[in-house]
Amino acid sequence: MARPPLPQSTRRQYKSCEIPAAEIALFGYSSNQMTTATHAAIETPTSSKPSRGAHFAIYGAALLMRLLAMWTNVTSHPHTWFFSHPWEMGLLASSLLHHQGYSSPFGVPTGPTAFIAPGYPTIIAGIFAIFGIATFASALVIIGMHIMLALLTIWIVMHLAGSLFGRNAAIVAGTFWALSPPLWFIPAIFWETSFSAAFIVGAVALALYLRDRITVNTWIGFGAACALMSLINPALLFSLLAIIGWLAWQTRERSWRGPVLGLLTLLVVFSPWPIRNAYRFHAFIPLRSTVGFELWMGNRPGAKGRLDESIFPMFNKQELTSYMQQGEVAYVQSKSDLAWSFIRSNPGWFANMTARRIVRFWGGTGNTDTSPVFVVHALLTTCFGFAGLVLAWRRGYRSFATLAILPILLFPVPYYITHAEFRYRLNIDPLMTVFAAYAVTHLAALAARRRSSRHAVS
Repeated sequence: MARPPLPQSTRRQYKSCEIPAAEIALFGYSSNQMTTATHAAIETPTSSKPSRGAHFAIYGAALLMRLLAMWTNVTSHPHTWFFSHPWEMGLLASSLLHHQGYSSPFGVPTGPTAFIAPGYPTIIAGIFAIFGIATFASALVIIGMHIMLALLTIWIVMHLAGSLFGRNAAIVAGTFWALSPPLWFIPAIFWETSFSAAFIVGAVALALYLRDRITVNTWIGFGAACALMSLINPALLFSLLAIIGWLAWQTRERSWRGPVLGLLTLLVVFSPWPIRNAYRFHAFIPLRSTVGFELWMGNRPGAKGRLDESIFPMFNKQELTSYMQQGEVAYVQSKSDLAWSFIRSNPGWFANMTARRIVRFWGGTGNTDTSPVFVVHALLTTCFGFAGLVLAWRRGYRSFATLAILPILLFPVPYYITHAEFRYRLNIDPLMTVFAAYAVTHLAALAARRRSSRHAVS
């Protein structure tokens, strides 16, 4: 079947060398649809697809490492250990199965809650319904689900890197995500991290793919997918809205109906959660009620800008008592008031601590028990990732660089002012890995050309 002709707006962009040949390849158009100027301006990869053997080796290594991590966890700890990191998810899922709704996340009856978004506990409740509440079988199924999401993430990372930057970049990106030790244990985290990491890079790849072929129906589907992911992790919402905005701008000359319907679909699918919260708490809670508490956790006397579970109601009887006496909304509001009062009274401390949290976020030192392996992983993806981002911009991949920088800039902001735990950083690591792989392969190509030049001269 013949491919549809390139839209006028797209041809104009190609003529101005805004979108390099490799980006066009991502959309499935052949090289003869590009102008000679673009070919001359951009050095295109010779092949965008790694061999089947390379794919098999990378996925096999990724699966093996994660299965070994799973085996280590299930053999060295009781299966209930998995559900204790954190307890809230399993407790909320159990409440759902006992027809108590989203309630009691701290192990005692405390009534309805909006501390945690509903998406992930609902998925866990479905698994509990089939395999039992907090059973060994449920733990294996959940970890297995996370492993499949990790393999999906690697596939997306390789596809994106290969389509844009060539086969070698795809192999480097996939290998790093398969073999970096901190990533082996993501499936053993009883949290939505595996979903978030896959969806951020997936949303970017999908936006690039849809840019030249989007329809009203795909706008609606994209909006619904973004809403569902925001119900799993509300911290993604602003990044996803920015991606939708980028896609709307790229397709602005076609129709306004698609972006509007996509945004309306997102709002409609997401709206039951804030509506439920308004009904239960008589307050406007669009995302999670925990925002004020998280702010206080990172900005109070004695705070060090890191996650401090000792003051969490789950582990602190005094805080739990206060939470139960005041109710969730009043409790969180009181914590928010305390945090803002402390920030206003100590602006210098807040500025200094925010700078530290930014460094911790990108340097992998946000945990109290930071492992050197975390630091190495974070520094590699940060240094090479930003180098690759700058290189991509300078070499003409500006459309993709603009799209990718949106979640890279927006997603970390809440953690700059609360606490920069390492696992939060992992959500945008797939994107950073794509750029890091580009930087590494570009440097390797430069080194190879210099060696060839020296040999030719000699």
